[in-house]
Amino acid sequence: MIQYLPYDEKYQKQMYELFNELTQEEVFFKTLTEDEFCNKLFKSPAFKSEGTFVAIDGDTVVGFIGGTVRDLDKGNPESSGYMHTLVVKKSYRRQGIGGKLLELLENYFKEEGKNSSRFVFLSGICWPWYIPYTDKHEHPGMPGVRMNSDFYLFLYHHGYFVNSIHEGFHLPLSEYQLPEKVVKQMEKNEKRGLKIEIYDANKHYGIEEFCDVINNPGFAASIRNNLKRDEPRPFLVAAHDNKVVGWTGAMYTEETGRGHLDGICVDPNERGGGLGKALFCNLCAYLKEHGSTYMTFFTGLDNPARYIYLFAGFKIAQSFADMKKKF
Repeated sequence: MIQYLPYDEKYQKQMYELFNELTQEEVFFKTLTEDEFCNKLFKSPAFKSEGTFVAIDGDTVVGFIGGTVRDLDKGNPESSGYMHTLVVKKSYRRQGIGGKLLELLENYFKEEGKNSSRFVFLSGICWPWYIPYTDKHEHPGMPGVRMNSDFYLFLYHHGYFVNSIHEGFHLPLSEYQLPEKVVKQMEKNEKRGLKIEIYDANKHYGIEEFCDVINNPGFAASIRNNLKRDEPRPFLVAAHDNKVVGWTGAMYTEETGRGHLDGICVDPNERGGGLGKALFCNLCAYLKEHGSTYMTFFTGLDNPARYIYLFAGFKIAQSFADMKKKF
């Protein structure tokens, strides 16, 4: 008989082994070491032991679920609880175990005053995945539920709907070159004093003003946090007579070979001149020249920046759904 119990530390190893079984079923989820799994889940600031439940058959963990209630949402009756993990052992599926675990998590969310449950990257715990049909190029976290997967159908049949769609983009960099259209546009821009360059604090000015005018707290924080480092990572700017009017995030190669991307942004007063495309394409070229073998990221279906990514040669590798159930 299956028992459903609250999380206890003694189940950690079996939870890891169960997750590892899932990664062996198909080449999608990245296989993790036990330390990597524990760091990703149990040691995450987003982990809530009270929002974690296990299914036990005898002494064996055959399923578990985890969700979080974000501290920043406290006191907000319109906020959601966030599910981040649901795994059931393959030989135990289609017996109602997943549904019972889901019910326990949803009840936890209700007790915490939440009006809905969501599966989306806002949970703070997102599992790394491999880009299909590549030599294990990986992205560090899923933005949502893989479209048309068994899990997607499971949630759909338990009252969840698609709240929004996010797309995972991928580009191998081995043969990447700046598009000719970008090269010509850059030549035109340079004639009026508008250049794309590595940021130099001794040359460029107006970075704080740029942080204010873009009206994007996340990007502004990325810029300021990087500049506070003892050795700031290099990043590109679009500079109009040395005044910063465009930005790319810090540029470096991650251990996996993935070129890092924080984002790109252009001063609203300078948009429409191809700066966004030029900044992004130059970012790709820089990362290739400095050892990155590929790039991945995700963005919302309604984000107009996606057209810049497609222009640069990126392909949509996988679509994901932000799935939500209202109580």
